[in-house]
Amino acid sequence: MENSVLSTSIRMGVIGMAKMLADEAGPDQITVNNVCPGLILTDRVRTTSITQQLAAGMAEEEALKERAKNIPLRRIGKPEELAALITFLASEKASYITGTTIQVDGGAVRSIF
Repeated sequence: MENSVLSTSIRMGVIGMAKMLADEAGPDQITVNNVCPGLILTDRVRTTSITQQLAAGMAEEEALKERAKNIPLRRIGKPEELAALITFLASEKASYITGTTIQVDGGAVRSIF
């Protein structure tokens, strides 16, 4: 996405920091994880990600479908799907998950961390 040089460049540092914080906070039973959202249907996505298609006269629904064509699930994520993972990670059920980075992107990132 345009204008994301800063956020993109520090991601590896954030992942490393979470690993180190998990090490340091673990003895106190504090978990530290990263959640990396992909394309989630927010107001920002609606106003930045499909502006060219909308300006060309494409309907919003069609523009969103076009934007999602390279995502393996062929759709944009819902905010509540991202929230469900975060809620889980904050729960007792996730008390043995720490120092990890979890993609919530419908399979869009194909690299191995």
